Amino acid sequence: MKSLGLLIVFLAVIGGAASAWAGGPDSGFFIGGGGYIQFMKGTGTWSEYDFQIDTPLSVEEGSPIGFAWTDKILLGIKPMVGYRLNRQLELQVGYGLNITKSSQQSDTTFDAYSTYEQGFSLAWQQRSLEIIGVFYPDSDMGYFFYAGFDMTRIKADFTFFEGIEYDGFNGNPISEITSTNESDSISATGIIFGGGIEFSSDTNRAVFVSAQYSTAKTDDVFFGTEDFKVGVGGLTFMIGVKWFPFDKEP
Repeated sequence: MKSLGLLIVFLAVIGGAASAWAGGPDSGFFIGGGGYIQFMKGTGTWSEYDFQIDTPLSVEEGSPIGFAWTDKILLGIKPMVGYRLNRQLELQVGYGLNITKSSQQSDTTFDAYSTYEQGFSLAWQQRSLEIIGVFYPDSDMGYFFYAGFDMTRIKADFTFFEGIEYDGFNGNPISEITSTNESDSISATGIIFGGGIEFSSDTNRAVFVSAQYSTAKTDDVFFGTEDFKVGVGGLTFMIGVKWFPFDKEP
């Protein structure tokens, strides 16, 4: 709900903007991209357990399980292509590539003779294909709104490890460590809605800032366990540029 509230505030600011002028030509093909920060929702259920991605993989009864992320922030870049039909309507395809998110959790137990440790490390890669329609309410102004579809694909690489350390007969420490690697992938779909402001740079380029909310949610088997239903969308802020390569400057 906080993410939706922030998006509403951002869109309200866009609606009041009156000094930004739309950039680029009246129509034509464009390419572009930019960098973004995503505040993932990261909550839901996994089988019969509550899931929160920024909590430990708990073994306590009644506690939510998670992947021990330190936060729910994903950073990434998004190349995109599109076509401007006229001064008020564009069609656009973007491909979000998140920087790999890593986390780790371990538990250690001690007794009089040994130290035992077990845990996991996780590498999370998220890719999102976005197909949207962009609408400029005022053809002379730079603010815009958009909506469309989000198709997300996630690849997760787990390394599970355990080890024990104890003193040998000669008093020297002995360590025994084993690890297992497992990978799986899962998809998610949802809708996107958002808006932004575009600033004219010259006749064939425009800089923009935008904010969007994605409802993308998984609903499938994940690492052999059914019903992984987790929101992997959320609120995203982006800054980028559009370039109309076939528009000739005067």
